[in-house]
Amino acid sequence: MILPFRKKKPSAREADADKNEASKPQPAISRWRRALNRTRAAFGTLLRDLAGAEVEVTDRFYEDLMDTLVLADFGAELAEQTVEKLRREAAEHGYIQAQQVRGLLAEHLIAMLEEPLAQQSPQLVHPAKVSVILVAGVNGTGKTTLLAKLAKRLMAGGISCVAAAADTFRAAAVEQLEIWGERVGFRVISGRPQADPASVVFDAVKHALANDVHTVLIDTAGRLQTKHNLMEELAKIGRAAVKVAGEEKLHQTNLLVLDATTGQNAVSQAKLFSEAVSLTGIVLNKLDGSARGGVIFAVVTACGAPVLFAGVGETADDLLDFDAHEFVSNLLG
Repeated sequence: MILPFRKKKPSAREADADKNEASKPQPAISRWRRALNRTRAAFGTLLRDLAGAEVEVTDRFYEDLMDTLVLADFGAELAEQTVEKLRREAAEHGYIQAQQVRGLLAEHLIAMLEEPLAQQSPQLVHPAKVSVILVAGVNGTGKTTLLAKLAKRLMAGGISCVAAAADTFRAAAVEQLEIWGERVGFRVISGRPQADPASVVFDAVKHALANDVHTVLIDTAGRLQTKHNLMEELAKIGRAAVKVAGEEKLHQTNLLVLDATTGQNAVSQAKLFSEAVSLTGIVLNKLDGSARGGVIFAVVTACGAPVLFAGVGETADDLLDFDAHEFVSNLLG
């Protein structure tokens, strides 16, 4: 009988060494590659099979390419627009090999992600004003964790922070934020259960002014509301901050947190929130657990806001500055 091979159990010293190696900060490039493992497996593999070295461009090639983009959560309309643009550009360049069209696709995808950033040049915090960062999104996207990651990053750069627990409706929302506050080191301003979120924001901005705190991060409720109610609530929160600090002394940014695993649902969420509030940027969360990262192209097209960050894990350090070149390069394999 042949026994299955079993790995030798590592010694305590070897186990500690492996643990220390795993805990070392990893280069952003390798983190991008790991984060996109699932999406690349679903999308990149299909594209590599489609655009092999010897494959010639035909009508069937473009049809298959459009199917591949739809499977990657581009959405049918954006997939069709993308393929038609590639078809025109390939004809203009005289390209007849699929690998050449693949190169055009990479350029086009990078441009789609970089264009909103070039148009808006968003500034998360202002050096001379009280900065208010509103974190919005539906339930389950990871808004509270994202807030903590941002706070840690800002505080590491010498920027003081306080959090406003404006999610007064979800059970244990305040407690979750306070746990993160203890871990990272920021104070949480909260109100009574079911309190008006705007009143919590008012108190938090007032606290920031009185204590020379630079940035207020607002954790909002994640309810899927009607457009009218959503606009009213977010506008009221903004007015509360202005009422305390004054418009001249206030710098506000609005971040929308999306769950990469939800596919086309993220597009509808982006449309709803972009109609309700002027979005400064998008945070694509849970990218490491999704095979549907391609949805970000449809999201950016739908709302016109740039992607600023990607959440790639559950710890306070698992936040990457979004890099369109790294994203597309690792997406395509």
